[in-house]
Amino acid sequence: MRQAVLDAAFAELDEHGYADFSIDAVARRSGVHKTTIYRRWPTREALLVYALDTRSDRDLPTPNAGSLRAELQQFGELVLAKLTSTHGNALLKSLVSAADESPEVQDKVGKFWRERLDAGAAVLLRAVDRGELPPDIKVDLLIEAFLAPIYLRVLFSQAPVTGEFLGQLIDVLLDGALTGFFGPQTSTSTA
Repeated sequence: MRQAVLDAAFAELDEHGYADFSIDAVARRSGVHKTTIYRRWPTREALLVYALDTRSDRDLPTPNAGSLRAELQQFGELVLAKLTSTHGNALLKSLVSAADESPEVQDKVGKFWRERLDAGAAVLLRAVDRGELPPDIKVDLLIEAFLAPIYLRVLFSQAPVTGEFLGQLIDVLLDGALTGFFGPQTSTSTA
């Protein structure tokens, strides 16, 4: 029953997006009576949060290729594969829409993003241990700077995220990281 409802929920999100997403439509598509669905997921937001949980990054492998450049390339490819998977893109777009409407979804999106940052941080911290990055690197800032252009292209511009694009992005970020751009916060105030 859960898998049928989940499959139907993803199909509805794929076809109609969050704006037209409803428990009634999921019930029709899944063949599961709507009262059964409502018992388990009392709102469409609750069902969306459950769907996100099934697609979380707890299972995102952390590349271990022996060099930061190779590991960032692989990590970017893994993130892209998740975002462009059969249901990943629809779920992502739905979450962007729903986060403004539902504190429950907003909280789940925050946890999802934290998992994504933690997966990327593991790559960066291993590079710190190997001496490829300075020990005072701002890990979250660097990984956000890496992920943001990927999400931007998938969500908004639909520009391709190619291996070449990932390589250029990595070059820019590593240049910044090695010149101290992602180093410790320095105060610029003159109080």
